[in-house]
Amino acid sequence: MINNPDSFIEDVDTASFIDKVIKKSKSLAVIVDFWAPWCEPCKQITPVLEQLTSQYNGKVNLVKINIDENQQLAQQLNIQSIPTVMAFYEGQPINGFAGLKSPEEIKSFFDEVVTASSVSADLMKDFNKKLDTAELFLEKKEVERAMEIFSELIASELPKKEMSRSMSGLGKCLLELNRLEELDEFLNQLEEDLKSSNDIKDLIEAKKFFSNILELSQSEPENSNNSDEYENKLHSSRRSILDRNYDNAIDGYLFIIEKNSKWNNGVAKEELLSLFSFLGNNNSITINGRSRLLNILYK
Repeated sequence: MINNPDSFIEDVDTASFIDKVIKKSKSLAVIVDFWAPWCEPCKQITPVLEQLTSQYNGKVNLVKINIDENQQLAQQLNIQSIPTVMAFYEGQPINGFAGLKSPEEIKSFFDEVVTASSVSADLMKDFNKKLDTAELFLEKKEVERAMEIFSELIASELPKKEMSRSMSGLGKCLLELNRLEELDEFLNQLEEDLKSSNDIKDLIEAKKFFSNILELSQSEPENSNNSDEYENKLHSSRRSILDRNYDNAIDGYLFIIEKNSKWNNGVAKEELLSLFSFLGNNNSITINGRSRLLNILYK
């Protein structure tokens, strides 16, 4: 059944905000367009919002709020510039953007909102709990168990944020197993909007880092009698990374940094920070390693 598109679009003021946005969003995603008559970018965005709302035919409502006439509400919601677009679901803001966006970017925003609003809060908690568990398995090097959970999540209908996090987790599992060719195929199959996410960008950088470490290590002699202590530590750290012995790798890098942080154009610090980026900010190895690095740099 095709509904009247106008029934999904309405102007709202401060008095009706609770009913038309907060309460309405308990069962349906509501996108709020904060605009003003003098705002030229608003005049470009609003028609796109209206068109997409009509196309989604009841999967989302669009509410338009004139901030000149509802200044107190705009202040309460911390609207600092316009156009600002916010999406609400289950009474809470779940997404948003400010400034002029292309029709393609706005369409992607609608897709994310509709996907997120199709998943209950309880189910989202379950997804994030599984993600946390999988990432913990990966940190503990229980890679097969992590891969199993990441694969299960990817097969689900996830919002973009959780999907990119799951994809990145699975990719890092492939890195841990040195399955670089399989990782290449995996990355090539990803849709462009996922490739643009920070999680996948970090994964791509991690792959480049590992590939570079592998290439550098292959060019080094197996049993070097190099008298240069720094060179030996650098080679040892790189081999430790390939062996997934990250603690030893960090020890070697920190040894060089403490003795001479600028040696060889600061290569030890550069590679160490790339390793931290791969492991992730919440990884206990990263946390401990960053603390030790800071103590060396600022003692």
